[in-house]
Amino acid sequence: MRLTINSTKIQSATRISWGIEVRIIKWILVFCILLELSYSGVAWGNVDVSGVWMSCFPFGDGEEIMTANIQQIEDSILGSFSVEVKPSGDDYSGVIFGAIDGDKIRAYYLSVRDMEGRDPLLGMSFADGKLVSDDTIQGKFYYHDSDLLKLSGPYEATRC
Repeated sequence: MRLTINSTKIQSATRISWGIEVRIIKWILVFCILLELSYSGVAWGNVDVSGVWMSCFPFGDGEEIMTANIQQIEDSILGSFSVEVKPSGDDYSGVIFGAIDGDKIRAYYLSVRDMEGRDPLLGMSFADGKLVSDDTIQGKFYYHDSDLLKLSGPYEATRC
């Protein structure tokens, strides 16, 4: 009795089984990476910024303390805000609207301030920010009003 082994068939079978193993290993690796990212705080669109947020920032010659009440609806945000101006003690308020894309937040703030005997002051701000933790947003704001005042600078908001 003579035994013959066809080495081409063995090599071919080895390549096929190795190919299957490589594909399985790739899928396991992808699964592990996705699992790690989901636990590492990477935003997957399930960010929720609903709630009350507070920020303090220099504004002109003083400081403003803003409290914002935000409601998130899917990838849109809306809400209201109130501002205490220091050292003057003036207050004003307005509305917020914007959108969320991953951990990026873009919001517009609109306010109309009564100017005692003058035309009301219309103010518009744009805030471009990023959620850096569940309770902190950091970014830059841009302000322009109907008296042609323009300001910009960094901001940080914390969830109350």
